[in-house]
Amino acid sequence: MDNKPIPTNILHTIEQEMDTDLHPLLKKILDNIKPIGVTVVTIIVLVAAYSGVSTYQSSQKNQASSELGTILILNDQATRMERLTTFAHSGHKDLRLVAYLELAKSYMDTGEYAQAANAWKEVALHHSPEVQTIAGLGEAKALIAQGEFAQAVEVLTKLKGKTGSGLTAIISSTLVFAAEKAGQKDVALAEYEALKAQGEGNSDFLNYKINQLKTKS
Repeated sequence: MDNKPIPTNILHTIEQEMDTDLHPLLKKILDNIKPIGVTVVTIIVLVAAYSGVSTYQSSQKNQASSELGTILILNDQATRMERLTTFAHSGHKDLRLVAYLELAKSYMDTGEYAQAANAWKEVALHHSPEVQTIAGLGEAKALIAQGEFAQAVEVLTKLKGKTGSGLTAIISSTLVFAAEKAGQKDVALAEYEALKAQGEGNSDFLNYKINQLKTKS
């Protein structure tokens, strides 16, 4: 199996592998992990630094919020990443999630996918089930970008078992791509059948892929 990193533009590779009627499911997560992260970061930073709600009234939290805000606007990327890493490990516990989200997003932007995967793991430890789902998908995206398809399958399989029905199709769509790349025919087949049962994607294409995998030696 070829484990070389795939091109940064993951969607270009996916477009070569999957029908355009199924593709939007993958595009939704692979394209929008970054915007989702930006939105979460923006909301949390604004609440932490500017809202004045009781959660952030203590001088300690206000000071930490100010420190984090200063870090986020740094222009020097190396200094910014170094200080974000320090804050993520030792900053105010209520604000560490913001630092980890920004680290994950920045590492994805610069193609440092191993570091991004680790940052997404930390995000998953620090927040709600909904954010954990986004973090799991982010980690899987980082692993796929490295060509670590088998690891992505493992992450996505665990994630699917913990996630409500609202995101199951997105996870399955990402999982089926990673499974095929990893040579895990049985997993890919099960996910194609799940997508068909959920009415996701083009039924003719899904039937074609299901038959193809069933007859593949």
